[in-house]
Amino acid sequence: MMKSPASRTGNLIRYTIFLVLVLLTNWFKNMAITKTSISGVFTLLYFCIAALTLTFFVRQFNLEKRYFAHPLNHLSDVFANSFGFFLIMILAVGGLNLLIAWLQAQNQMPEFSHLITRFEFKDGGFWLYLLIAGIITPIIQQYLVAGFFNNYFFRTETPLNIVLAVLISGALYAALQFQPLFMPAFIQMSLGWLFALSYLRTRNLTVPIFLNIFSAILVIVLA
Repeated sequence: MMKSPASRTGNLIRYTIFLVLVLLTNWFKNMAITKTSISGVFTLLYFCIAALTLTFFVRQFNLEKRYFAHPLNHLSDVFANSFGFFLIMILAVGGLNLLIAWLQAQNQMPEFSHLITRFEFKDGGFWLYLLIAGIITPIIQQYLVAGFFNNYFFRTETPLNIVLAVLISGALYAALQFQPLFMPAFIQMSLGWLFALSYLRTRNLTVPIFLNIFSAILVIVLA
């Protein structure tokens, strides 16, 4: 059954298609808002491809979740059973971003590539960039690197699989951020590890999505 997430061949084909969609979305994002200009055409194209990709991902995830090896938890279950863990993740993600911002302000760490810093809070471009890079893109990426990835390729929960899932998911997340320098790439990978761990611990995709949005907005605001 290639349509089932239990099919390795089907999973690989589907995941390749999903990855291409995310890469296209990222490309349109980078073309829409650059360090020197905002392209109306590419912004419109970004919103079109992002809307189609996100709609497809949500529909596919909801259709496939009955085949997942481990049932997903409701958000109410997360707050009831893992609220302390959730708070720790928020503090870890927030603290890491504050440390990064301080190191960059002290010129002890390179800035992230593709990060737009020319807007002020009063500029419409700032809020547009916040919507695109701080909210929509993190949602799409977490469906790929947390939701589909773990339920396709690491269906058996063994200690080794959990470690590998976190490490590879974090590396994939970092790769999607396109950071050419080692330290920014490693920081992004560390954040990816936290997002992956939060999903595997809570079994609710809303948690890594929230953490990724929280992280992305902090990066933009603190830049």
